[in-house]
Amino acid sequence: MALRRAVIITLGVLLHAVAGCAPAGLHAFLEPAPEPGKTANPAVPSGPYETAVIVSGTPTEVYALVARSVLGCWFGAGGPLKMSHVFQAEAEPPAKGGAAEIVIHERDTSFSDRRGVRAYRISFASEVTGVRVGMTALKFEAALAQAMAKDVQNWAKGGTGCQLRALLPPPAPRKGKIVKAPAAEKKR
Repeated sequence: MALRRAVIITLGVLLHAVAGCAPAGLHAFLEPAPEPGKTANPAVPSGPYETAVIVSGTPTEVYALVARSVLGCWFGAGGPLKMSHVFQAEAEPPAKGGAAEIVIHERDTSFSDRRGVRAYRISFASEVTGVRVGMTALKFEAALAQAMAKDVQNWAKGGTGCQLRALLPPPAPRKGKIVKAPAAEKKR
């Protein structure tokens, strides 16, 4: 028993002493965890940002409200995601439950359909108390993910507005002289 205790203590001392010479990956286990809510680089997402809301209606109705608003706000004329992302949606018929999903992909010109890595996902599923609208930001920083989630929650409840446009305003028009084509002459 005494020998076993000595071996355990010796092993603990050795691990502590070797920690300075350990591979870089081991230091992550030995260092204290960062404070909650703080990351080393706030521009890089620390992981998926997920949230959900339950709203009244059917999955098909709520999907139609949200899809229309996503296309109008985020992908419409001057929309903040129009040039950098691609919209994809799938919906089952109401007779099959009406489950639906909207996926926002990063734009990748190397693919024929331009759909690259998944960046944002909105799911619609029937629940006992209504429709569960799940939102998962996979490739957006926290501030943008929160604004997008607020937009989706607002639209799912029948509201309007576009918080993402406030965070990512459309690019300014190019400065320079605009040359108009000559007007056609009128026949007399």
